[in-house]
Amino acid sequence: MTVVIISVLLLSIGGFIVFAIVIQLKEQARLEKVRKIAALNNHVRQVRRYLDDIPPQYQPKDMRLWLFSRLVSYYDDLLAVQPDATITRRRKFLVEEMSEFQTSKLKRRAKPINDELLILGLKRLFESFHLFLKQSEKDKTLNHDVSARYLGLIQFYKYKVNADFHAYVGRQSFLSGNYDKAIENYKAAISQLSPIRETAEAKTTIKQYNSLIAEIKDTLSMKQTDGADGSTEDKKTKPTEDGLNREWDNFIDDTGFKKKKHF
Repeated sequence: MTVVIISVLLLSIGGFIVFAIVIQLKEQARLEKVRKIAALNNHVRQVRRYLDDIPPQYQPKDMRLWLFSRLVSYYDDLLAVQPDATITRRRKFLVEEMSEFQTSKLKRRAKPINDELLILGLKRLFESFHLFLKQSEKDKTLNHDVSARYLGLIQFYKYKVNADFHAYVGRQSFLSGNYDKAIENYKAAISQLSPIRETAEAKTTIKQYNSLIAEIKDTLSMKQTDGADGSTEDKKTKPTEDGLNREWDNFIDDTGFKKKKHF
């Protein structure tokens, strides 16, 4: 009798232990699922922020398409863990947005860098994107050569965003007729690129700034020569101002960097 009782107790205890283990494993699986969903949602928000908040002039087409593809992948991972009609709908809209962007021939309009707080925000965004690129390479969702090119661009943009701010102020000064201040700001823009002046992108940008400075100096020289002769001044300075406008438009919309493996 005692043996039977002991056996029953042992079986009961064993059954309880097994039950407790099963419950614990299910809870661990549930928590792991919750953590995975939270992580994927964070990735979705992160990539969506890169797509929406990085200005077009700092987001080459192939980089933007890669970000679209990463976002689609995150939605796929979410649907695999937890099928949801809302996520399915968002994924559909995203694929349509990606396809429209890929086939569009329109050039995205550059965003003016006209505020120092905007610059601080963009620099933080570039730092975050830098880490995201490194992690993507580690996760093998981005190959080394492309990662190196994107990292090089981000490094360039960290300096160029300051230069673009001075160029914006210089542009406004030119439009208001303050040519000396315009020249001063374009020179300040060039100085912002000094730490990376040997890179191909910096050399191209510096050349464009110098071209703008030369145009402004020509305009200033003509105005000083013509003096108060308004009609002559308009005839002589109009082509120069038009040239400066074309130079600026080409400059501010120039996002077609050459694709190289390394910088």
